[in-house]
Amino acid sequence: MKWFFASLFILLGAFLFSVTIDDMGILGYMIKILIGVGCFYIAGYIVNGKKKKN
Repeated sequence: MKWFFASLFILLGAFLFSVTIDDMGILGYMIKILIGVGCFYIAGYIVNGKKKKN
């Protein structure tokens, strides 16, 4: 289940990282890139989480 959520964050991050909108300006562009990279880090954190011990 965690791989499913991680893949959603990876897809969202890749979309935000690669989309180009000319009307956003430089600040909007930087915020979009930072959110895209943040989604990659969240996906890595989800996948890298510790397993539960029974």
